Amino acid sequence: MRDRTKLHPKLQKLITKHIKACEAQGLKIGIGECLRTTAEQDALYAQGRTKPGNKVTNAPGYSYSSMHQWGCAYDIYRNDGKNAFDNSDGFFDKVGQIGKKLGLEWGGDWKSPVDKPHFQLPDWGSTPAMLKRLYGTPEKFFATWKSDGQKSDKDISMKTIKKGSTGKAVKVWQLIVGVSTDGDFGSATESATKKFQKAHGLTADGIVGNKTWKAGLEGL
Repeated sequence: MRDRTKLHPKLQKLITKHIKACEAQGLKIGIGECLRTTAEQDALYAQGRTKPGNKVTNAPGYSYSSMHQWGCAYDIYRNDGKNAFDNSDGFFDKVGQIGKKLGLEWGGDWKSPVDKPHFQLPDWGSTPAMLKRLYGTPEKFFATWKSDGQKSDKDISMKTIKKGSTGKAVKVWQLIVGVSTDGDFGSATESATKKFQKAHGLTADGIVGNKTWKAGLEGL
């Protein structure tokens, strides 16, 4: 499905910025895969298994293991008249670096599989593991989005949290450090945070900022 309006509101805005930033450097991109339904994911999973073709994914639709199913990812292709996936001139590497500067996670940085046309929101980690824990199904996640493009109060972001903070972001962090997920950043969560920070070579101040969030989400 190539309908970008079905993607997370934040990602819709980043796609527009990505396209414009690439055009400014003479890189013309088109948007390919966006939101992917369970049926579409199952069809891709069947390719190379029960249907002809090469294997393109290890994630069956029922597992909700693709970020595309959660509306948090999109794929691009080169739209300048050359082969859509020709990277002989480093086209996708250049586009990838632009996407990263905008705050997107780029599949070209992955070790296996390397997926240079792929971009996604990094807010919930590189896989849907956290989203599945929080919402269960993509439909429940979609219900938290606001149509005006702003995050609802049920959604989360990598905002700085510390002792005294409350809400969904705190629950996400509590899942990461393995304490009770009551959404209240109390002494137990602070203690677990400091322990986590020490183990990851971070300043053990008990405050969850960008570096601590990144370390936590990368471990999912």
